[in-house]
Amino acid sequence: MSKLIGTLTAGALALALSGFAYAADEPQPQGQPRAEQTQPGQPSDTAKREQEYQIALKRCESLSAPDKQKCVDAAKKKYGEM
Repeated sequence: MSKLIGTLTAGALALALSGFAYAADEPQPQGQPRAEQTQPGQPSDTAKREQEYQIALKRCESLSAPDKQKCVDAAKKKYGEM
C-alpha cells in the first residue's frame, strides 16, 4: 500500500511541477504597448478618420466649382485619400 501512495504522490508532484515549467516556456511580451480595444459603440481610428474625411467632403459641396475643387484636394491631402 505504501508503494502505491508513493507512486501516486510522485505522479501528482510531477504533474504539478510540469504546469510551472509549461508556464515558464510561454513568451511574455515586454515593452510592447497593448493594442487599444474599442468599445462596441466606439468607432476605430480608421473608421473615425474616414468619417472625418466624409464630413470634410460634405463641407466642400456648397462651394463654387474652383473653390470646391481646392477644398476637395485639401481634404484628400489632409486625410491621405489621394
